[in-house]
Amino acid sequence: MPRNAKCRKVCAEFQHKVFTPEESGQGYVIICVDELEALRFCDLENLDQEEAAQRMGVSRGTFQRILYSARHKSVEALCEGKGVFIQGGNYEIKEEDCHCKFRCKRCRRGTS
Repeated sequence: MPRNAKCRKVCAEFQHKVFTPEESGQGYVIICVDELEALRFCDLENLDQEEAAQRMGVSRGTFQRILYSARHKSVEALCEGKGVFIQGGNYEIKEEDCHCKFRCKRCRRGTS
């Protein structure tokens, strides 16, 4: 019997949730909020998977599965001309600041 999924911690809700190519007719890919957060940590913030997993409150293996899923969906959308919806996932908003090089809106709010 599988265990209950642990909530992944994200810095804040993302403002932009729908991306559509100019000539969309190929459908949409749904990327979960926790998957987008994993992409942000590794590919935008340049964190290694161990540190990113700690920030999300999951194991490195779980983080790696989340990241691979997000990358697969992103490439599918880009290569096949699909739109992207950002929604859903098993996550909770962090209570404390994440100190992520001032890129998330929570950290930006603290500096302005």
